[in-house]
Amino acid sequence: MTRAPSGLVLTGATLVTLDPPAVERADLRLLGERVVARAPRLTPGPGDAVLDLAGKVVLPGLVCAHHHLYSALARGMPPPLYPPHNFTEILDRVWWKLDRALDEEAVYLSALVGVLDAARCGVTTVIDHHASPGYLRGSLALVRSAFEEVGLRGVLCYEVTDRGGPAQRDAGLEENRALLAAPRSPLIRGMVGAHASFTLSAESLRACARLAREFETGVHIHVAEDVCDEEDARRKHGRGVLDRLFAEEVVTARSVLAHGVHLSENDVSLLAACGAWLVHNPRSNMNNAVGYAPVAAAGLKVALGSDGLGADPFEEARAAWLKGRDSGRGPSFGDCLRFLAGGQALAGSIYGMSLNTLAEGAAADLVVLDYPCPTPLTAGNLAGHALFGFATAQVESVIVNGRLVVENRKFRGLDLAATYARARAAAQRVWDRMARM
Repeated sequence: MTRAPSGLVLTGATLVTLDPPAVERADLRLLGERVVARAPRLTPGPGDAVLDLAGKVVLPGLVCAHHHLYSALARGMPPPLYPPHNFTEILDRVWWKLDRALDEEAVYLSALVGVLDAARCGVTTVIDHHASPGYLRGSLALVRSAFEEVGLRGVLCYEVTDRGGPAQRDAGLEENRALLAAPRSPLIRGMVGAHASFTLSAESLRACARLAREFETGVHIHVAEDVCDEEDARRKHGRGVLDRLFAEEVVTARSVLAHGVHLSENDVSLLAACGAWLVHNPRSNMNNAVGYAPVAAAGLKVALGSDGLGADPFEEARAAWLKGRDSGRGPSFGDCLRFLAGGQALAGSIYGMSLNTLAEGAAADLVVLDYPCPTPLTAGNLAGHALFGFATAQVESVIVNGRLVVENRKFRGLDLAATYARARAAAQRVWDRMARM
């Protein structure tokens, strides 16, 4: 990937921001990592490259706010010998087998193909939650290298858990520390990963919280995804999941809490007051039949994630709307647009830059949609277009940190055929290893 010698000018664009909704026909000029000019018409400077968009839609780059890239090699894998009947059996018979079966090459390739898939969806930042106890030390460096090879932003962490014993828990903490202490790059940031309350002791939760404070970051953790998490907390600790996490100082304004399906009204109020982010994963919740999160609550900061089911924010927003309608619990059209923009705001708070606007000074993270718009597109009806029109198939170009990662639906400088051939071979080895467990 090469940076334009001077700048990159996008002409004739339909500029769209999601929250607050805005639609405007204008040009943009990108220079380095930023948007440096925006006007109805810009004159390219000497050496500027020009991308004539002829009315195509330009959005700030999309964000997948909770992902498990290590699941990228699971697509099409054989089902477990004994079909799971509940959430804990799904973990035990599928995902906890998969993460133990990953070796060094599989960790790298799952991240690489997962990042490629995300870019195809118009995603410029992935907030990932990694686990590979079979290849733990050095795993985040491999994941990081995949992001840097493609050119996407990645907020990375390793999932700390007690399920492998104290030594493996401590190794997970040290893997988070290694990433957080590494020299910072423009693309990569770190958090402290934690699995869930029901697989973490008080000592382990406190260790995660201490590490997050040390590096002034947040804890990325699953919360009340299934009712078992809440029941375990009450049975073992005499309090609900969120109360327990607050007591151990895991939840702060920097925290990223995934799912929240079984949070009470009081929990949601506490979360809203705290300012932590709740990441809604509607397709995963439906797939695991765990319920529907109370994301329509007032004041709650909500973003959208995939929980490992690809990385398509448009599909997640549609699922949030449709499942909400089916359940009778909301959210509204406007809520879903706000959720879609929530990941941009969350990522911007982590990177310390504006990732949710196309204003001068914002990060040069953009996605171009070749959207055949059959009806007027305005700020007032943007939610309808976003939920029932915008789609991954329309993603034409993706710019991250001022660099064209995808141009006319093609990745620059990557041998995709060789990558996917290696991934297929690695996936078969992982599946064979799982079958022997």
